[in-house]
Amino acid sequence: MKYPKIVGWSVVITMWTGCGVGLSCIQKQEQGNNEVVNTAEDMIEWIGHDLESGKLDSTIADTYVMNLEEIINTVRCENCDEID
Repeated sequence: MKYPKIVGWSVVITMWTGCGVGLSCIQKQEQGNNEVVNTAEDMIEWIGHDLESGKLDSTIADTYVMNLEEIINTVRCENCDEID
């Protein structure tokens, strides 16, 4: 082969770039997951206020809170493949 060093460095740079892009995607996904959890927790708090003020029926509030807690647990799950 005429240019073995160029080919070798090309492979190294390609792998390094791929790893950088992969890590960037993982970080963005984790940030998005945090936003989902924060929003769901805020909504649970707001539902509590609406329940106390009488704007929301307790049965409906319980259903909403259960669904939001399920969303939080799913997003925080480490072994999500086991859930189904």
